[in-house]
Amino acid sequence: MNQRSNCHCDVCATFATAFCAWRLKHHIPLRQVAKDLGMSVATINAWELGKRFPSGANLERLANYTGLPPCRLFCAMADQCVPADCLLALGQRP
Repeated sequence: MNQRSNCHCDVCATFATAFCAWRLKHHIPLRQVAKDLGMSVATINAWELGKRFPSGANLERLANYTGLPPCRLFCAMADQCVPADCLLALGQRP
């Protein structure tokens, strides 16, 4: 039996929750994230609401900003991450 067929991580669906949780855990206001990244508050808010997903370049900026790799920071299942199955770890767009 192929174990991969039983594993599915919908990065787009979990990103908003995981990103918001990270920001709140670190007590960083939405406006501060936007300012630090040189982006609009509306863009960052849309990410947190799950209305948009950051492009590859913006995802890289977020990883640099937080100091964590995307697959560890922006996936609600990071503690169960299997890099061979992870679109972020593979460098592919979700």
